[in-house]
Amino acid sequence: MALQHFDAQWFLDHIWQRKALLLKDAIPNFECPLDGNDLAGLACEDDIDSRIIIEKDGAWELRDGPFDEAIFATLPASKWTLLVQSVDHFLPELSDLFAHFRFIPRWRAEDIMVSYACDGGNVGPHYDQYDVFLVQGSGRRRWKIGGHCTEDTPLNTLAGLRLLKEFNAEQEYVLEAGDVLYVPPGVAHWGIAEGDDCITLSVGFRAPSEASLISDYSDDIASLLDESIRYQDPRLEAKAHPAEIPVEVCQHVKSLLLQHLDDETHIARWFGEMMTRVPDQENFIDHSLSPENFLIELAEGAVLQIRLGARLAFDDNYLYADGLAFPYPPEQKDDVKALCEFECGVAIDTAHRLSPDMIYALFCNGTLCFYDDTQS
Repeated sequence: MALQHFDAQWFLDHIWQRKALLLKDAIPNFECPLDGNDLAGLACEDDIDSRIIIEKDGAWELRDGPFDEAIFATLPASKWTLLVQSVDHFLPELSDLFAHFRFIPRWRAEDIMVSYACDGGNVGPHYDQYDVFLVQGSGRRRWKIGGHCTEDTPLNTLAGLRLLKEFNAEQEYVLEAGDVLYVPPGVAHWGIAEGDDCITLSVGFRAPSEASLISDYSDDIASLLDESIRYQDPRLEAKAHPAEIPVEVCQHVKSLLLQHLDDETHIARWFGEMMTRVPDQENFIDHSLSPENFLIELAEGAVLQIRLGARLAFDDNYLYADGLAFPYPPEQKDDVKALCEFECGVAIDTAHRLSPDMIYALFCNGTLCFYDDTQS
């Protein structure tokens, strides 16, 4: 499902991670897959991340969920917003929205946050550290776009929010259903609902910091090393000052570290696992069926789907699924690619895809589950 009148390669070459861009009527005749009542119901669930932000006289108040449904009757008539994270993990119709943005690598996809706002509702001027496509689901929202921010940009964090102390709009757009606004990392923006029943679907893409990449990779290396292998001195000089660390020692330590960085196979496996990792993956692991009973279920007509919120990627050696690397033989690469082309929550035909062992392993990992057509 391509965006209307959209050149993906031009976008990637000239816009992506550079500047904001409005895509007017990018999804024609768009019908929002949920309404305010649906979102409020999700916000009352214990395992769903939700927030309410209320603006009053230029100040913002943050309330964290889960909420009791009675709270919604106590909210003011205007200037409040309900935000619910990872709604695509619970609604197949919303997960389908990712299909419009598959020109961005699948392993970069994060989740879809949904915000519902009444007239004047907003979360204040801010910037994000990730790429986001803001899809207007219903109602109208005025977006003001500012300049690029850095870590030195002054912020107001008094309300538990990271709001800009100063905001100067350089562009303004009013979005209606089906319009899409792309905002790259670091670009200031401020969206204000114009009228009630304003729903915005934020399609976010993960961008780990360099600090987290280095930390995660070093942890991965350390987990594989033998503790009995210890630091050994290079050649020492008997007449050297006892407290001095010679440059030769630093060079020796550098060589020890670099030898663990010069392993492209290891880096590829680690990166694939890290970029497909999901929070609380242990909640999805399923060993309830033996391999034999699992194959019986399939033989009797059971159909599989990719779990809502699952993350997939592949390279020449591994299929990466929800933080694990599954090796596969070269002759199965086309089947691996085919599996990764399915969207989450869609019934998939497994008769000619991968080996039974691979399919069962993905089922146990929670990446695949039995298809429930009552959710579609």
